[in-house]
Formats: sequence, structure tokens, C-alpha cells
Amino acid sequence: GRAVAVLGAGPHGPLAVDLAGDGPHLLVEGGPGSGKTELLRSLAASLAAADRPDRLSLVLVDGAAAERGEGLRMCTDLPHVSTYLAASDPVRMREFAQALGSELKRRAELLGTLDFCAWHDRNPAPAAPDAPGVVGPRNGDLESPPSGTLKLRTQRGGPTRTAETALPRLVVLVDDFDALVAPALGSTGRPAAGSVVRALEAVARDGERLGVHLIAASGRPDRTADTAAVERAGLRATLEIAPAAKGGAGSGADGEPAPGRGRLQRPDDGVVTPFQAGRVTGRIPRTATLRPTVVTLDWQRMGDPPARRPVRELGNGPTDLALLASALQRAAQSAGVQAAPPLL
Repeated sequence: GRAVAVLGAGPHGPLAVDLAGDGPHLLVEGGPGSGKTELLRSLAASLAAADRPDRLSLVLVDGAAAERGEGLRMCTDLPHVSTYLAASDPVRMREFAQALGSELKRRAELLGTLDFCAWHDRNPAPAAPDAPGVVGPRNGDLESPPSGTLKLRTQRGGPTRTAETALPRLVVLVDDFDALVAPALGSTGRPAAGSVVRALEAVARDGERLGVHLIAASGRPDRTADTAAVERAGLRATLEIAPAAKGGAGSGADGEPAPGRGRLQRPDDGVVTPFQAGRVTGRIPRTATLRPTVVTLDWQRMGDPPARRPVRELGNGPTDLALLASALQRAAQSAGVQAAPPLL
């Protein structure tokens, strides 16, 4: 499975990272309102769009539970999401930590002395015949029929894998990682936060060989600086909101600071690339023009251009994330693809 995530728009087009080749882990840092949660949502969406649910599995963790909005819960409709955890129930948090540790142990026993890629080279997945209209290997598992509908290539023939022998690439996305490392007094998940952090640090230490990647977002870098998740991060994205004048750099069309502005840093080579993250959970507006009206027109303005018709914006349309999740669900069903079993 591939683990290609799109961060946003860079200086020369879309800026993407390959967790398998560039990572293995990604750290996202930024203050309140900088767009960390929305970036994680867009990363989950791009990861899901890049590969099949049986080859890539997503695990979502909201470190601050529901204290800071909907968090990553909005991504649970993606067919690739196998497990979602809101860090509010100590019992479920301990069960999650134990299940994640068991998954790492299962993968280590299944791989033996091999790493993730070498194991898949020795145990290739059942090959599917080329679909009509697919030209060249770059199309992978995507079909482009004349209707323009995106479909996944179905698997026909060959051995099938059970839940015990399946080995999809696994990406764990954690929002508010700092809230797990240093939970607030009175937080309902405080008693079990340590067990979840230890399980995530095990992913950071051992995940590269096992095909498990960690994407963690932190709003307080001072609290997470000594964790394995930070020390083992091969990629770092820093988000910031800088006050800007109207129409200036770093601001939106109305002069308001634009969240999602960030820099991607690769510690190995020190290269820093700026980017603007996208928004996948904003509702698509449904427009409705007002009924025609008759107004008195002053003769002195007879030659003026016609005024723009007033438009009402109805913000109750679907989100881009919801539309993508629905399309991926239909594609997975049509291809007969089975997602990875949940950890819990």
C-alpha cells in the first residue's frame, strides 16, 4: 500500500509527502487557530484517495476528545478508517492502547526478520486483470470508464487473505497529542492518557519496519519535545497565523489571517518548503437568487452597468470530505474490497 499525503499547495503545485519514503512519521505543530485539525482531516482524505481500503488503514485519535470541536470524527465515514478514539473514556483508552500494542506485536510476528516492503515482495497480493480503458501501470487500481465515474479495480481469482494474514499499511493520525502527553487537571481521560502515549511512542519507535506510520499534531511543542513521536519524526510541518494587512501575504480576500499557512521541513536535508493547506470540511454553499423585482431607475444612471443580482448563500450543502467519503464507499463496494478489521 501507498502512503502519499497531500499537505496543500506549494510553490510549484501540490505539495505531497510519501510517508514510506520520506517519513516514516509526520509531526504537525502550530498554535490555536492555525489549522492543525483541518490539515489532519485533509491528510486523511488524501491518504484515503491514494489507495484501497484493503491496502491502507487509518486509525484516528482525538487527544482532546470533544473539548475542542468535532475533531477527526468527521473523517470516520472514510472506508479506510478502522478505529476512532476520543480520549474521554479511560476504559476505552486502555483497551485502545492494548489493541494497538497487540497489532504491532502481530505484525512483528508475521514479518519475522523481514521489513514491510520485503514481506509484500515475497507475498504479493492477488493480481487483478487490467480493466478496459486503463493504459499503463501508472493508473494502478483506478479505472476511468467512459462515464467518468471513478472506480476501483476489482480482484478476481487468486488467494484471499484473512484478517490474521492481511497486512495493510497503517497510518495513525493523532490530533492534540500534547493533550495526551500533559492532560489538563479534571480531564476525563487523564487516568489512561499515559497508556495511549506509550502505545503511540511504540509506533514511533518500531512502526517503520512494520508498515505503521504516525501523524501527530501538537499545539504545545514544549510539552511533546521529549517524546519519541517528535524525536523520530522524519517530516515536520509548522503552521502559523501571521497578522497581515488587507490583501497582503498571509491574509484572505477580506484581510483576515488565513489559517493553514505552513512550512514543511525535512530534518535530514534541511529543505524548507512553504505551503497553503486546503479545507475539506467547509460546507459547499447552495446559492439561491432572489425573485425578480421592479425598481425605479434614475435617468442619470441609465448608462451604468447593471448591478449584480443579490444572492443568498445557503451554507447547508455537503462538505468536500463527505462527497469524497461517499464516492470511496461506492467504489469499495463495487470492487468488493474489504477494509481492515477495527482494532477495538
